[in-house]
Amino acid sequence: MVADLIVDTVGQTVSRGGQTITMTAKEYALVEFLARNANRVVGRAEIAEHVWDDAFDPFSNLIEVYVNRVRRKIDAGAAKPLLHTRRGAGYVLSLNEHTRGSKTNCRAEPQQCLTRSASG
Repeated sequence: MVADLIVDTVGQTVSRGGQTITMTAKEYALVEFLARNANRVVGRAEIAEHVWDDAFDPFSNLIEVYVNRVRRKIDAGAAKPLLHTRRGAGYVLSLNEHTRGSKTNCRAEPQQCLTRSASG
C-alpha cells in the first residue's frame, strides 16, 4: 500500500481511494513492481528486467508509454500524484514527490507496501 493505492497481489487488482482501477496485465505488472519498490527510484533497466522479457529493446520508449498510462490511471482525480519521474534516474512510487529513498525495504517488508487479500 502506498498512500491510498492498494495492490492486491492475490487478486491481481489495483485500487485507489476505494475505486478499482482497470489495468492490462503489463500495467498491473509495472504497478506491482513499483509498489514492491515504493519510495525508491527504479531505473528503466530494472523495470525492463522485471516487467518485460529478455527480448526487450532498450532503445524503445515502451516503458515511458506504460508509465504514462499507469500514471493517468492511478493519479486520475487524486489530490496528490503517486507516480513521479526522476529525470535521468527513473521512476518512484511515493506520496512525497521528493522522496529519494526510504528506510522501508519493500522486499524485506512487503506488508508495508502491498496488501494481500485472501479473496480472489
